[in-house]
Amino acid sequence: MIMRYALPLVIVLALMNLYHVLKPVDGVGGQPAILTKEYRFNMEKDLELLKAQDEILILKMLLNGYRENKGNREIELGKLLDENLVLKRMINGYRDANTHRLRLTAYTARPQECNDDVDNTAIMQTPVSGWTVAVSRDLRGWLGKRVYIEGFGIRLVSDLMNARYTNAIDVLVADVPTAKRIGVRKNVLVTLVEPLATDVTDLDRELVALLSNGSRME
Repeated sequence: MIMRYALPLVIVLALMNLYHVLKPVDGVGGQPAILTKEYRFNMEKDLELLKAQDEILILKMLLNGYRENKGNREIELGKLLDENLVLKRMINGYRDANTHRLRLTAYTARPQECNDDVDNTAIMQTPVSGWTVAVSRDLRGWLGKRVYIEGFGIRLVSDLMNARYTNAIDVLVADVPTAKRIGVRKNVLVTLVEPLATDVTDLDRELVALLSNGSRME
């Protein structure tokens, strides 16, 4: 009989003890006290403190996440800079290996300046002023390829010069006065461009920025 009521009694006693521990007292006879303004103020202050601590914790988490993301961005940026440096070195190496100093002249598509077939080049293309160039026969491997000429931009090598010339390039122009104005120029930098680009306009713009080093277009 006693054992039947033992467990409920223990639970009731525990709840009573918890009530006495948690209830506010006035210090006189252990009687319950009315919540004072000071008590409410302390409660509010404690709640504000807890709220501030939570906000600080959230800010710390955000800051740590920002630092982690910033570190990742810096790593990615470093990789891109390294790749750009390698690419720049490759381009510079290619440019140095494929750049020649040539004697440059200009010609017109007239029989007295080329062969009798003025309508076709050595690779059987129609000559175009401002685009077609001829090279000396020691550079015949350039036939059909594009070159960047300092001061002139991109041109297509589609013809060969007279056998008496070496280390030379001849640009096709529209008329004799233009050819005379260009005259004979020595040590003009000419770079073989590979691979070939399908869009001549884009290629010209990109390589002018890359190779011209501020040279003026004629």
